[in-house]
Amino acid sequence: MNRRDTASSSAPSDLVVRRIIQVNHAGENGAIAIYRRQIAQAKTRYPDLLPWLQETLGHEQTHRDRFQALMPERGARPCPAMAVWSVGGWVLGSGTARLGRLGVVICTAAVERTVHAHLVQQIAYLEQHDPAVAETVREIQRDEDAHLAYAEARHDPNRLGARLLSALISAVTDVLILVATRGDSWRLTKALAARKMHG
Repeated sequence: MNRRDTASSSAPSDLVVRRIIQVNHAGENGAIAIYRRQIAQAKTRYPDLLPWLQETLGHEQTHRDRFQALMPERGARPCPAMAVWSVGGWVLGSGTARLGRLGVVICTAAVERTVHAHLVQQIAYLEQHDPAVAETVREIQRDEDAHLAYAEARHDPNRLGARLLSALISAVTDVLILVATRGDSWRLTKALAARKMHG
């Protein structure tokens, strides 16, 4: 049995794999909360964005369901503080939606940029320890990268206002993940970094 087979067979009991699934599931719930609030505002303020926002919300709901489907076999459970995302996502979605189209696309770009960095790190680990989850994350990453590309094409990320808002949203996103997972996202990042350092 080669290393990949051994890693794959032990994956269901791997704490890091469970953390990856749990953190990603929490993040998808946060994204759903954000897009729902933005859609509510867009209906009256900028209906031209509705088709994209609704399609993106559908993607995030599918992603959440895919991560949830991975949980039972691997002994993972949803974050116990999931309600944090309901409040945090509502605030972030409402606040950026009030800034208009620009606020919406900057929010998406900032959140997806933060998510992309996490997913790249996760895939590198999962390819060795749970290839099935790695493939799921890789497929979801394609959707997230498409959201990022769409949003970045609709504003100048180098403008000072965009940079400041983007930095704020990225920081809020990281804090929400940290709180919603009760610090597990930070422990996960440390664990993945340590695994990478030691091969």
